[in-house]
Amino acid sequence: MMEVDVKRMGRIALVAVAATCFGGISACHKAREFKDAQLTRLLRTDRAVATDPQAPLDPNAVDCMRAWSGDADIAKGLPPAAVADAAKSLCRQRLDGWIADADRNPDKITFDELTRPPTVRQAEALLSQHRTTMRMPSQNDRPPPALLQLPTPAENAATPADMTAATTAVNELDGYCQKAKQAASSSETTQQVGRFASYCDKRIEQLRARISMLQQHGTAQQVQALTDNVQRTITVAKQVEARENAAKAQ
Repeated sequence: MMEVDVKRMGRIALVAVAATCFGGISACHKAREFKDAQLTRLLRTDRAVATDPQAPLDPNAVDCMRAWSGDADIAKGLPPAAVADAAKSLCRQRLDGWIADADRNPDKITFDELTRPPTVRQAEALLSQHRTTMRMPSQNDRPPPALLQLPTPAENAATPADMTAATTAVNELDGYCQKAKQAASSSETTQQVGRFASYCDKRIEQLRARISMLQQHGTAQQVQALTDNVQRTITVAKQVEARENAAKAQ
């Protein structure tokens, strides 16, 4: 009789363990932890070497992870535009493309794994550690020739390009520019912030004029070139802001 009860209790225990595993309890399925080199390879900037363990990370990709983390503390400080549904949808599309890239992501890290709070914090730390000094744009800098090129008549007949990503990027950059100009008006700021604020005045005006033109006659390739250019400027803006905050903290 006792042997039958022991077997019965054993079966009950197995059923309970199986139920918790199917319920997603971490005791049955431990979340993967990633090495710094794995995240660096996946999140590196477009111009970085894939095998460089110290490659700079893309700040926009890390911000996207923060926006999707579901952790209020991690997302704190992000611009309102970055946590809007439209921006989150766009940045996820970009990350999904990287995740599907076998060269960037040979370890097959999933989006859910990438946006877990511990992984996001790890990526934030790497972003700070690998940050490199980028050339500060000059007030007299002209946009790349590709951004100034006028569409051909054949391109004019094409379906109007989607300007959502470009407009979102310019709005985000404008937010950084406004903060830089406010900081520049104070006597307690760095020279870099002042230079960036001066650069912003002309640059935002140029970008909005370019968007207006592309909305009528632009091609998808031209819109993408504009968006990529703005994203690179946003990267500079974030680095300027980070250095300014670090200087204030000293």
